[in-house]
Amino acid sequence: MFEILDMIHSILEEQKITAEEQLQLNKICDLEDKFVKGFSKDKWKEYFDLDIEKGCLSNMHIDKAIIVTYELCKKLFQK
Repeated sequence: MFEILDMIHSILEEQKITAEEQLQLNKICDLEDKFVKGFSKDKWKEYFDLDIEKGCLSNMHIDKAIIVTYELCKKLFQK
């Protein structure tokens, strides 16, 4: 199972970003720049720590979606 997760993550990392994704990323970066303007060094550390934890949760959701999809496909193709 974990080999499949690694393979899918690897494939996703190699995918080029679409124009729509780039536009969304630009929006996020602009909003983030406005939000963090004037942050102290300590606030930056707190913000990065928060961002890392949000990224971990996002990865967990992606992994869960992959596992559910894999299990569903396995059931469908066993019939």
